[in-house]
Amino acid sequence: MANSAGDTSLRPNELVTLLPLALGLLAAEGNEYASLKQDLRRWAKDDPIDALVATVLGGGLAFYLAERDGNPNCTTPWDGILYIATCLSVGYDNLFPVTPTGHALASLVQTFGPALSGMAFDAPAAETRAAADEAATVNRAILARLEDIVRLLGERAPAV
Repeated sequence: MANSAGDTSLRPNELVTLLPLALGLLAAEGNEYASLKQDLRRWAKDDPIDALVATVLGGGLAFYLAERDGNPNCTTPWDGILYIATCLSVGYDNLFPVTPTGHALASLVQTFGPALSGMAFDAPAAETRAAADEAATVNRAILARLEDIVRLLGERAPAV
């Protein structure tokens, strides 16, 4: 699918042809992609702050490794970390990706980063589950008490 000698980029019509196939593969249940999505959601919910820190540090280091040889503005790992941190919110920095890998990392973080940032102060999943379990126990006790009240009122009701 090369446009000219050495150019392997896709033409728009080729991309449109591949898009339904890619979407079909991604939507299939039980595939590795579906499992990956579930694992990523679970990881982010287990402790949102840990997920955010890992995304900034890991993504920043990956961005630095992708950009360091081709991007004169990305000279230290800290440059990559700062760039990825800005991708989580406003997306402003004096650094921009120039490599395909850098663009892919930036796109990924800019797509999912704001939602991850928004979850940062949510309770970890274990705390949420514990609170839900406690609420369910209280609700079951209330329901049992109400059922007892209804039963007692039914026993006391005069026959009509």
